[in-house]
This record gives sequence, structure tokens and C-alpha cells, in this order.
Amino acid sequence: TSTFARSINDERLEEERKNIIYAEDPMASQAFQQQQQKQQQHNTSGNQAPPKPMYKGPSPKPNRFQILPGYRWDGIDRGNGFEDLVLGRTYSKQRKQEESYRWSSADM
Repeated sequence: TSTFARSINDERLEEERKNIIYAEDPMASQAFQQQQQKQQQHNTSGNQAPPKPMYKGPSPKPNRFQILPGYRWDGIDRGNGFEDLVLGRTYSKQRKQEESYRWSSADM
């Protein structure tokens, strides 16, 4: 486990700093190739799961939680209309507040 605070002798921080490749570095290409090889070895070791499929269909209607279609949801609304009521009330409330503000500050 790692702590939130970092000390002077933090090995993980030092490793992260060593792995940064700067554009002015004359050995940047060599370091980049080494980094790519490490990533390939790490990916082939079986520790990483394959990427989840992404949704490629048309854009869905907005929802309360701004959830995008993807691996577990195809974007089709199979509800009873409650989501539309909640969003409609939210948007109309925001619109009314904005409209009342515009009316109150129109003469200024």
C-alpha cells in the first residue's frame, strides 16, 4: 500500500520521474523503444484484461446520470417515462430561473 504523503526517498516517485521522456533528450528514441518493450512484456504477461467493446450506434437521449452507452448498456430506453419526467422538470426549472434572471436584469 502507498501513502498519500511523499517523502524525499520515495522510490515510486523517483521511478516515475526516471520514466519521463523529454524532447531535448538525445537518447529519447532509445528510451522510448525500451518503454514500448516494457509495455509489451507487461501486456503479454496476462495481467491486463482485454478492452471492453465500445458502443458504436447513434447517440442516445440524455439521462439523469450522464451514462454513455457501452459495455453493459446499449443506449435504448426501456423505462416507463420517469427519466423523461425528471429531466423535463430539471430543464424547465433551469430555464425558468434563467428567464427570470434575464427579465430582472434586462433594464440594467
